[in-house]
Amino acid sequence: MTQEIFYKILNDHKELSSLPQVLMEVIRVSCEQDSSANDIAIIIMKDPALTAKILRVVNSPFYGQIRKITTVNQAVVTLGMRTVTAVALSASIYDKMNKVDSSIDRKRFWRHSLEVAIAARLIAETVKYEPAEEAFVAGLLHEIGTLVLEASYPADFRRVWKLIEMGENQTAVEERTWGTNHARVGQFLLDQWGIPKNIGEAVGNHHTVIDHGNKLPEHQLSQIINLANQLSKFRVYNMPPPESAQLENRDVIAANLELSNAAIAKIEEHLISEIIKESNYLEIEIGSVEEILVDANRLLYKQFLMVENLLRENRIMQQQIARDQMKKAALESLKAIATTFSHYINNATAAILGRAQLMELAITKGEIIDQKGIAALSAGTIVDAVETISTILEELKKMTAFETTLYHDDTYILDVESKIREKLDNLNRTRVPAGIN
Repeated sequence: MTQEIFYKILNDHKELSSLPQVLMEVIRVSCEQDSSANDIAIIIMKDPALTAKILRVVNSPFYGQIRKITTVNQAVVTLGMRTVTAVALSASIYDKMNKVDSSIDRKRFWRHSLEVAIAARLIAETVKYEPAEEAFVAGLLHEIGTLVLEASYPADFRRVWKLIEMGENQTAVEERTWGTNHARVGQFLLDQWGIPKNIGEAVGNHHTVIDHGNKLPEHQLSQIINLANQLSKFRVYNMPPPESAQLENRDVIAANLELSNAAIAKIEEHLISEIIKESNYLEIEIGSVEEILVDANRLLYKQFLMVENLLRENRIMQQQIARDQMKKAALESLKAIATTFSHYINNATAAILGRAQLMELAITKGEIIDQKGIAALSAGTIVDAVETISTILEELKKMTAFETTLYHDDTYILDVESKIREKLDNLNRTRVPAGIN
């Protein structure tokens, strides 16, 4: 049935069968070894809207130009042909896909897509993948297959999306329904457009389970997009907590790319502020600062609920271990728990830091008036949250350092939990500002 789906997509949506002529020429010329900046500039200037976009990007704070750049030729020389091509692709495909009818919240869709794009570029820069803008493009386009499936199969899609919202795995439900998934549909569409093959493959493999030790250069971009998608906090739908297999896949990819936990945490710290800045000059609509703040606040609250659930599960497991007197099993179990805790704590920390950056940016711009005390309350929340995380990390260190026999002491286990829970209870009382759900 897979081929039938692809043919139906092209037959039902003639507007998706090819890219605009100007963009096709830009891609063609950028792939030619003897092409020059002037060759690209001549093509771009045929499209006034694209010309304005390129000049706006090159003069944005991201590239930090001292002098204002006023010509496309200067812009191409400054940015490089690959970056110019990436910007042109992003702008053109964003406009094209926004013409496809969809009931999916477009702001959430592009917020997630832009977050993955920025995370992918930051990962690429960290691991020295070049050009990093290829990772940005692949990240921005990784979910377009979802929009196309909905437009082609609206009735089936509504049923599938309902199951996904209820917590079923997206690709599994899609495979069951259509014999393919949104990642493969996106790859097929990019192939039709003549997008470089490695970008299409990265889009097609962004949910693939990666083999440990896979460090082949031709698979590097796919792994970058896969990891960037897993780092994303803003989602198109409400995802359930990651399963152990997903966490393991994330660790495998990080190891293959030789990315440390510290490097990943640094990337996550900058995501929210970068999303806001880049959406402005790329003119990608992802919602207002207030909307993003509410979403970030919701994500932060969700992270702490996950920590509470983990504490509960930890207590049950510890008591069972104490009863069975399995010293070796206790030690291994605790190490596994500590690893899982670390993932959720890193997520919570990223959300907290992102929220702080968001508040600072919004207040600086005057976009948030602190009439309800949001800023003051959030500042207190951040302090409490950091203290809570510090408490958790301190106890985790003790758990992994002490002899196994300590873990058989129920009194010690309950004491650890009570200290952490007290922190969480204090945070719960001040976490959500009035009027924000």
